[in-house]
Amino acid sequence: MRISFIYKNAEWLGVEYLVAILKEAGHEVELLFDSGVGDMEFKLNFLKKFMKPEDVMLEKARKFKPQLIAVSCLNNMTTWAKQMCTLFKKEFNVPVLIGGLQPTMVPEMFMRNDWDVDIICRGEGEDAILELCNSIDKGQIDYSIQNLWFKKPNGEIVKNEIRSLERDIDTLPFPDKSIFFEYGAFSTRLYIMASRGCPYKCTYCFNHNYQRLYKDKGNYVRFRKPEKVIDEVVHFKEKYPGIKEVFFYDDNFTLKKIWTLELCRQYKERVYNIYKMPFKCLVRADQIDIDVARALKESGCIYVDMGLESGDDYIRNEILKRNMSDEEIINAANCFHEVGLEFTTLNMVGFPGETPEQMLKTIAINQKIKPAAALMTTFFPFPKTDLAERSVREGYINEKNYLQMLEGHVSYKEETILDHPYKKEIMWVWAFFPIAVRYPKLMPLLSRLPPHKSFRFISTFFSTPMRNYIIRFKEMTSMISNNIKRTYALPSNRNIVKVPSES
Repeated sequence: MRISFIYKNAEWLGVEYLVAILKEAGHEVELLFDSGVGDMEFKLNFLKKFMKPEDVMLEKARKFKPQLIAVSCLNNMTTWAKQMCTLFKKEFNVPVLIGGLQPTMVPEMFMRNDWDVDIICRGEGEDAILELCNSIDKGQIDYSIQNLWFKKPNGEIVKNEIRSLERDIDTLPFPDKSIFFEYGAFSTRLYIMASRGCPYKCTYCFNHNYQRLYKDKGNYVRFRKPEKVIDEVVHFKEKYPGIKEVFFYDDNFTLKKIWTLELCRQYKERVYNIYKMPFKCLVRADQIDIDVARALKESGCIYVDMGLESGDDYIRNEILKRNMSDEEIINAANCFHEVGLEFTTLNMVGFPGETPEQMLKTIAINQKIKPAAALMTTFFPFPKTDLAERSVREGYINEKNYLQMLEGHVSYKEETILDHPYKKEIMWVWAFFPIAVRYPKLMPLLSRLPPHKSFRFISTFFSTPMRNYIIRFKEMTSMISNNIKRTYALPSNRNIVKVPSES
């Protein structure tokens, strides 16, 4: 059968895995992609007049004639996803499936009558969507498929259980990157996952909800064999020679020391020594010692992202449940400095109950450990997480804001959604944090400046290593250019859409 996936903004591994498993089973699959206008960073709304992504997507879908529409939805895509479901349901009148983090967390919202959705996929979707497509291909939808909720034509709602995590993730086909390559969303950086799941219960993160969802359903945290991971890296490097580096997208690349050391050894032997292709990864400070730091450096790791979130011990461990001491953070930083491996810290501000003094501690510990860059975001209460529920109970989120949050009208890229008594201080830290970390001596000057958006823009250049900024800028430029060209190629828009010059 024919399945059209719909996605926006960037390459997404989840969609790539679903496409790969469907193609392996003989189904026809295409991607309908909206590049956005810099929605992941700073919105470039002036470009919208040159782009008609919905028209481009519809034109492509009409030629393909899909039998199933599949929309992937993160929190900040909810409003857009709703528009896509309505648009494509009206145009093709075929089943519409929606999956991803937001439908998994709040499935009831997507079953409402104001959503043109027939099926919800909760949790991991590879086996569920394969069974669904096989059943549709045979002429009859199987309403008993685990992980799926159904809205039958007669209005009846079917809520199936979550399936056990029985599949060995090494048996999954490699993700299909050709679908995003076509749109310029994948080019020089290879995104890859060597494991799935996270054992920690940080209150702001979705993982503790997924752990509850999959309780008694098998091992939530699973690792691929190192040789299989390296096989995938080599496969894509040979298929796409333009790849320059690898980004291991795992929640905790250093969770199992023996596994990490072996993966680093094989990466050095089979990838770095041959292709000179570096990588980056995400780490936790309490998993880092000198052996791990040295193995990362020697195998070609160019830098790591390390989550601190807060420099205040009470906020970090009692509110966020990070279970990580100042000493462990400082030790990890010392290990990285000793072996010469750059690291970026990930931080947040604006937690329930957080005071200005506690916010300043996050600046102070970063100044002490001297990262190459320091990223700061405002705390965003993702639906159904423990800290979101606490924010509601304690009055930091009112009914209006909670509804806006659920429907994706606000994001962590914008100002805090919380009704916080120290909102001014939150916005100041958000604007100046990366600069204050890089240049501590500027603190007296910075403290007298207002948190204007222009300063936030300047701070962006100190939030991540420049190579990361350049790669993302190239991806965004390539996607937008691709979208403009596709718009111009539409029969109804020829000689009408004027592409801006490159001056």
